[in-house]
Amino acid sequence: MKPSISSAFFESLNPYEMVEVMQECGYNQTEINEEHFKPFYRDLDVNEYRRFIDDRGFSIPQGHLVFMNEGNITSIDNTYAIDNLKRNLEVFEKLGVKAAVLHYSNFGTDWVPWEEWFDVRIDALRQLTDFIKGTDMVICLENLSRLYDFDAGHLLRLCKAVNNEHIGICLDTGHLNISKRGNQYDFIMQAGKYLKAMHVHENYGEHDGLIGVQCDLHLPPFSSGGNVNFEDVRRGVNDLNYQGLFSYELTGTAAPIEVKKIQAKALLEIYNAYFAF
Repeated sequence: MKPSISSAFFESLNPYEMVEVMQECGYNQTEINEEHFKPFYRDLDVNEYRRFIDDRGFSIPQGHLVFMNEGNITSIDNTYAIDNLKRNLEVFEKLGVKAAVLHYSNFGTDWVPWEEWFDVRIDALRQLTDFIKGTDMVICLENLSRLYDFDAGHLLRLCKAVNNEHIGICLDTGHLNISKRGNQYDFIMQAGKYLKAMHVHENYGEHDGLIGVQCDLHLPPFSSGGNVNFEDVRRGVNDLNYQGLFSYELTGTAAPIEVKKIQAKALLEIYNAYFAF
């Protein structure tokens, strides 16, 4: 397991500056977000960038695929989303991403029974996993629903229906805390071999709100008033011997870059003191 901060934490920096600052703060890997991979759709040479990070001993083992309407596979005609996601996966392969995190729907779909969308989602996931055959990439389904993802059961049903080596699970600790205060340890152990990615952040467990708005705060672990059970997170990753990224996913702020560097270094100290094994 290795510590990381989502590249979105340094959203004001270009992809090259982001790597330099990450390494200055002690990180040699990140989960890349759209602020830093979309420039490769237009302006920047992805192969040149890969040489840059390789030369610096930096890696991008995890990436957050486009989401909301751009990547929403939960729609009757999801051709647009699938095409966008394939384009995204092509860039991820060139960057060396192993775990590609996917929002399998937009936020706020909790009221629709999961069975109604099951076949649509499976068809899309099979198209996407077929697209990355021959690579070592895994599409990791992130827990989103506060009703159906209060444990790993729903995501496991999806993984087992897709039934190939290119599908996995991403635990989002904050989302799980909103989802009926889901048990972090049980989720990790239930996901088991499918757990390939993590988003680590804090909130107040206000599960009557919607994931993505209001109560989905993306605070640093152990923030005042937060009630994510990080002891269960620590115990779970240790007992499972989880080997993916332990990636802090924090809300972007308007803090000066000098302040963000201090925060990033403090988060690394927390990881080394409490979570590392």
